[in-house]
Amino acid sequence: MALELPSRQSLARLLASSDLFARDPAGRWQPAIWRLWQRELEHLDFVVLDIETTGLRPGRDRIIELGAWRLRGELLRGRFHSLVNPEQPVPAAIVRLTGIDEQSLAAAPTIELVLPELLRFCTGAILVGHNLGFDLHFLAYETAPLNARLPVAGIDVLTLARRLLPDQRCCGLAALARRLQVPLTTPHRALADAEAIAMVFIKLLQLARQKGLTTYGQLLQYLQPVSDGQEELNTGLTRSLSVPDQPAQRAELQQAGRHSARRRPDPAVWSPLSGTLWLNPAWRRTFPAQPGVYLMKDGAGHVLYVGKARCLKARLASYYRHRPGIRPRIDGLLPQVQAIETRPLGSELEALLVESQLIKELQPPYNIQLRDYERYPFLKVDVHQPFPRFGITREPGADGACYFGPFRSERSLALTLELLERLFPLATCARPLPPAGAPSAPCLRYHLGRCLAPCSGQADPVSYRQMIEEVCAFLEGKRPELLVHVRRQMEEAAQALHYERAARLRDMLQSAEEVLLSQRLISSAVAANNLLIAYPSAWEGYNEIFLIRHGRLLELQRVPHEEHAMRQTLGHLLARAAALPAPPATVGQAEIDQIMIISRWIKRHSRDRAFFPLTSQVLAEAQAREQLIEAIWQALCAQQRESGPCTQPQRPEPDSQARRQNGSDVIP
Repeated sequence: MALELPSRQSLARLLASSDLFARDPAGRWQPAIWRLWQRELEHLDFVVLDIETTGLRPGRDRIIELGAWRLRGELLRGRFHSLVNPEQPVPAAIVRLTGIDEQSLAAAPTIELVLPELLRFCTGAILVGHNLGFDLHFLAYETAPLNARLPVAGIDVLTLARRLLPDQRCCGLAALARRLQVPLTTPHRALADAEAIAMVFIKLLQLARQKGLTTYGQLLQYLQPVSDGQEELNTGLTRSLSVPDQPAQRAELQQAGRHSARRRPDPAVWSPLSGTLWLNPAWRRTFPAQPGVYLMKDGAGHVLYVGKARCLKARLASYYRHRPGIRPRIDGLLPQVQAIETRPLGSELEALLVESQLIKELQPPYNIQLRDYERYPFLKVDVHQPFPRFGITREPGADGACYFGPFRSERSLALTLELLERLFPLATCARPLPPAGAPSAPCLRYHLGRCLAPCSGQADPVSYRQMIEEVCAFLEGKRPELLVHVRRQMEEAAQALHYERAARLRDMLQSAEEVLLSQRLISSAVAANNLLIAYPSAWEGYNEIFLIRHGRLLELQRVPHEEHAMRQTLGHLLARAAALPAPPATVGQAEIDQIMIISRWIKRHSRDRAFFPLTSQVLAEAQAREQLIEAIWQALCAQQRESGPCTQPQRPEPDSQARRQNGSDVIP
């Protein structure tokens, strides 16, 4: 089926429908942000913003006044001002500081009415503010219920002053106004402060032009925090941002970007392009301080990313400190996030397992690992045929064939199969073999000694089956001497200057070792990981009991830390473990990640007093089971005394038992 390519006209219509693309003067399409970077500062529109609030924390505290001035170049073009009814008391300290009391706010409009007007006033302009992050934190909280977005570009006058006036020890608004001879008529009133910030900004732009910073892109590059040794490099390379079309200058720009990406951000300087610009700062107070998973969603409710955390509050707070350019995948994720759903769980192990399950179920676009489990390949050999042949498949079935895997890399598996064909005279053709098919003349591989030619009808089925058993033993790690033989061949080829053959043998050897290690890890995890894991839960007064059988999680119980309930639950789990049959011969595609997660967890926490092996004696004898139950109870009592209860937002429902999802919190 031929691939239908879009026409030039339809592609142009598609690009024109998005505000992310624009045409340059020559008519070529390019990202719209490039055109903004190239524009002269004196031709740009800026909105200088200031707010007054009842306190310092968005959500708990509210906005009481908004003031803004719109300017182009050095000319003030218009202003916006409004008092805002916070619908809550104004602290006496704020009244003394600003002169704004509850009586003057009683008739003022609420923030829901004022914000749309402010956003229209800001349309097409770049935001400017003094300590702009403080203002944007409050505005982000207030705009979230309105399903509106703030402009994503902004300049912090505080940061700009620190760069342009390195000898200025205090960069507060009053100090800057005195330094630059700007009048500050009514401090701590939004419109007056915004006007003073605008005049300070104009003076700073004049200083910037003296340093050769004439475009918006050059100014942004100059604002990036740098060390003393990088100052000269940064100042020179910012000029390339004005004309990124020429190859030499584009190379300079890329080099500057690499230097910028290696810089360590200065936490004292607020970057207008950090995670706080997109994530509502009021959400942070609702994140629970316990293990769990979180789901980041877009405006339509689609899950973009699933993550897990030992402490949800700390993990999600790290996104607010994210700096663009360090992790491009997160750069693309955060602007799309409109809601974060948290699911508190009882332990980090449960969080790991639930994360894996949700990624497989939801297939979020920003999750890479654990998502493509359906593509894990298997190595198949149909042992019921007189002359079994090996092949790669993604769908193991109950057909009596022998399967090895699953494996994470098909390329490694293909190279390993090529190595097997070098080590053993295996049949590789797809033709029907006798007695099912008619005998035929042997191919070239037979004459080269690389095949026993079962196609000719002369091969001995017993000898061929013995060879297949040797191959299976090799894949199970029971024939390490074969790898020694391959390594010797590789060294001989290198000494004989047959470098291509040596490199091919090296790749096959590495792939075989990778495949064998993967198979050995899975086999050992299935054989060895038969145990109960018992931890005090992150939920106060509860315990987490995991039943692991043949490397897989069979059941998870959250049980109150009460002796009778614990003994009853442990008895049920041990009875279930004893009744289980032998593990299936093949590990399923969906099981490999769970098996490896549990195996790695056990190895990483091997010193914890939380693992209780399920020996054959425990599963067979009632007295041994009672002794194990007593040991688990005593260990949990000791752990509860040592760790103490955790402070949790709520308790789980008493009747909610195994493998349940805890109540999730969706933060819109």
